[in-house]
Amino acid sequence: MKKLILIICVALVSSGTTFAQKKSAKKTKKVVAKTEVVAPVVVKDAFQQNFSGSDAKWSKNYSGHWVANFTKEEVKTTAEYDESGKWVATRSAYAGDKLPETVATTVKAKYPAATIKDGWRIERSDVAAYYKVNIQDNGTEKAVLINEAGTITE
Repeated sequence: MKKLILIICVALVSSGTTFAQKKSAKKTKKVVAKTEVVAPVVVKDAFQQNFSGSDAKWSKNYSGHWVANFTKEEVKTTAEYDESGKWVATRSAYAGDKLPETVATTVKAKYPAATIKDGWRIERSDVAAYYKVNIQDNGTEKAVLINEAGTITE
């Protein structure tokens, strides 16, 4: 009886190690071709009313809004519209040395030792337009918000 139990235990242990070995099959990546997203006519018409003559690449964001990426006067800009063509927001990216003079002057007055890295002009349908400027001041990264009048709001 002891031999029978010993044989069963050895069989179970050896079968467990046999099934525990990994399968060494190579996984292949599937490449999916990117297709161009086409915005609805209502959204495209609203975009052309605001940014006539601009050629945009369209995508959809996580909230289901249509996003147009384009360059306007050498500034990379993103405009966002809802499904009905209502404008939601516009974001324009600026290099540190390309920010409007009033914004750069205001930041330098408040943070004289700071280095301006880059900035965004953000326009939204629910608040007044403002700038978000990323600076490095004494080794720390900061984001400074400045309204159109040049007042810093932190």
